[in-house]
Amino acid sequence: MITLLVNNKHVRIRDAKASDIRKLEVICSYMIAGAYFSRAFQNKVWDGREHLLKYSTKHGYRAPIGLREDIENYFTEAGKKYRVKFSNKRKKPRHNIEYGWDESVVLRKYQNKAVKSITKGKFKGTGILMLPIRSGKTKTAARVIHDLKVTTLFIVPSTMLLHQTHKALEETLCIKVGIIGDEQNDIQDVTVITAQSLTVARKRNDAAYKEFCEMFDLVIFDECHHLVAEGWHDAMMDIDAPYRIGLSATAFLDSDSENEKGVIWLKACCGGIKSTITTSELIDLGHLMKPDIQIYPIYEPDLNDQKWSQSLRNEAIYENEYRNNKIVHIVKREVKDNLKVLIVTNRISQVGILSEMLDEAGIDHLTITGSDRGTVREERVDAFVSGMYPVLVGTVFAEGIDIPEIECVINAEGGLDVKTTVQRMRNLTKMEGKTKAVFVDFADMTNSYFAKHSKERIKMYRSEPAFEVRIMK
Repeated sequence: MITLLVNNKHVRIRDAKASDIRKLEVICSYMIAGAYFSRAFQNKVWDGREHLLKYSTKHGYRAPIGLREDIENYFTEAGKKYRVKFSNKRKKPRHNIEYGWDESVVLRKYQNKAVKSITKGKFKGTGILMLPIRSGKTKTAARVIHDLKVTTLFIVPSTMLLHQTHKALEETLCIKVGIIGDEQNDIQDVTVITAQSLTVARKRNDAAYKEFCEMFDLVIFDECHHLVAEGWHDAMMDIDAPYRIGLSATAFLDSDSENEKGVIWLKACCGGIKSTITTSELIDLGHLMKPDIQIYPIYEPDLNDQKWSQSLRNEAIYENEYRNNKIVHIVKREVKDNLKVLIVTNRISQVGILSEMLDEAGIDHLTITGSDRGTVREERVDAFVSGMYPVLVGTVFAEGIDIPEIECVINAEGGLDVKTTVQRMRNLTKMEGKTKAVFVDFADMTNSYFAKHSKERIKMYRSEPAFEVRIMK
């Protein structure tokens, strides 16, 4: 009989036929982007795939623990008999911590469903919760921590999310929460850490790092779509925890053209999707605001005779005077209507250009970039929320940032990445006195390369039934 030997990090496969192993190798692998152009692939020396099911004389065939469900599903569907045995190295949860709970926090029906999908069933404690932006992922995760009653490492991708998540968990669970990152290093039963801090510690690979990796029974990776990055999924797999969860609004939003096969690493680290609900469903339920998507065509300058280069991107997007002037014009109009405006880009250079143009237009604003310390960011966000400054321009607002007061978001960056575009929709949260949720984007028609990107973003907007999409003059 086939045996699956399970520990906290891997599932080992014993006594399976070679034909089954070949099929599992396909299930547990992905095609590497650009492999078709490799000489090794063309000479049929390499199949062009990254294989997560690996063989060694010490371990036999083994795969990351998150692929266990896929492996079991294969044997079940193939009519193969198998048994699951838990290795002596698999640590069971060691704690039974009674966390508190803020009674003012009442989870919604879809959030409770998400919690139960993780805390109940055969694969308890593993899986991905795919919940849209502004759906309350952190509070949902807090309830998972509360119900599993275990020590928890909560990994976030940025410093702003580090402080925001730390505060939210402390308030919701009514405990002191540890924090690692932004020059702080405090470990508690629940600890929030930046992925960057974890990967830096991993490079040292010393006794302290190895001890740290064994401290927690639950590891949660927020914005888990980042696990496609090698350094981040390697660090996630170092954590020797029996429970592992991913959170994301955009876990599998990969277009056919992008074909990001490395997305298998999300499942390998966390398990399969356990619960999902769409943005349109949350709008229909009355939990989110209906966005007014405004698309402004950009035809100047005409760059259709140019091939792709970084200088082309600068000329078409970041340093495009006509486009940036259009942004300032839109900001002026929205500020006149008393809306709080967030301008998002991923280039510090564009932040500087737009800041100068806003100064010239007499528009009060603040900028926030990755080089600003956490306290500086908090002060500037507070000034924005209070109304002292009606406009924020920055590079650090793409994911998970909770500023419910935002009424208008301008996507100054553009780009093909649908996940990033979705993450920039930071203004859908309902709150008293808020009547609009305007999201501004551009149809960059200056070059076929950028026109293709724009069409992909517009396609995404139109895929949501509850979105109103308007092409502006």
